Amino acid sequence: MSLTNPGDLKFRYTALDRSGAKVRDVVLARDLRAAARALTAEGLTPLSLTEEAAAAKRTGDRELKFTERVAVLSQLALMTEAGVSLLESVDTVASGIVAGRGKAQMEAVITALKRGESFARAMETYSPGYPFYVYAMTGVGEATGKLGEVLSEAAEQMAYEDRLRRDFINALTYPGFLLGAGLSAVFFIFTQVVPRFSAMIGDKRDKMPAISKFVLDVGEAANKHMPIVLLAMGAIGAALAYAILNARVRQALYDFGHSVPVVGDLLRAREISSWARLTGFALNAGVGLLEAAALARHATPEGAFRRGLVQFERDLKAGIAVDISLGRNTRLTIMDLSLLRAGQKSGALGKMFTFLAASYDSQLKDTLKRLTALVEPIAIGLISILVGAVALSLILALSSVYDSVF
Repeated sequence: MSLTNPGDLKFRYTALDRSGAKVRDVVLARDLRAAARALTAEGLTPLSLTEEAAAAKRTGDRELKFTERVAVLSQLALMTEAGVSLLESVDTVASGIVAGRGKAQMEAVITALKRGESFARAMETYSPGYPFYVYAMTGVGEATGKLGEVLSEAAEQMAYEDRLRRDFINALTYPGFLLGAGLSAVFFIFTQVVPRFSAMIGDKRDKMPAISKFVLDVGEAANKHMPIVLLAMGAIGAALAYAILNARVRQALYDFGHSVPVVGDLLRAREISSWARLTGFALNAGVGLLEAAALARHATPEGAFRRGLVQFERDLKAGIAVDISLGRNTRLTIMDLSLLRAGQKSGALGKMFTFLAASYDSQLKDTLKRLTALVEPIAIGLISILVGAVALSLILALSSVYDSVF
């Protein structure tokens, strides 16, 4: 139904038509009663009728979360593989979405499908926010008749990437908490405890060790200029936040991480695992080798590995074998290259890439455990040294005063 009056509202309904089939759509009317009358006039029996603006307000006007996007793909894959039509599958999934903007996007996809647009184009145009390879592979799935299988693989790839992020964050949460608690304790000592020691000691600082003088001076200065200290801490926090949000700074930190022991191994394992998984995914879906290589490269972070993959694509165009080119341009092991060489000869290159991804995924998990095992004691050690040094300086200060008096 088209909008006839500027004051009309949009109502979402579920109704039964004359044959008893369930229908879901929207109707435009000035109020709820007028919407019900309009449906009845068309031979529909309303089962539910809700103003869309009110529904969006209740559920929140937001985009789909990452986990919700994974669930959407998984549900679409399940229904498509079960033989449900694509339009009905998307309509069913859209009816269960609670995010206001996310729901509106899927409804726009439904409208585009009704106009005859392809699912891949409709998703890319009206439901942005998915990784780029989802749209590319969806088009491949439509062309090859394997849409359900491709959507399932895409959901697994997104879930895998989400697990990597969560595992890394979880690994650093406890050490970060320890570091924050330790720094808070040191701040408290310098601003509350050290000034009181300084008042007790007074001017008798001639025979104090240098570390004691330094701690007392810093504590007095911090207590005297507390507004400036707080502003400086806020400025440091803002600078860190800016650095995290700035793409160039993040890239510089990422490049630096490759040169750090253990961290570099973690980043390399993640790059190769994600690249190999996506390459295998594309090849198994029927994408050509050169297209699969380009698709996987676009999902790889900037850096030496990605630059090597650019050269890998050039070598493929020149007719150079997969294992030879990757051996020249990446840091894959001899065992990795042997697997890929065997896969290319046997026609099972996609399966070999998938196996390679699983192998590096296992390495990634082991390296993450090693990183956690290292970071926690390092954080505890640093905080212990810092707090111990401050405490020792205060004890030495009291001891020097005691010696000067007696």
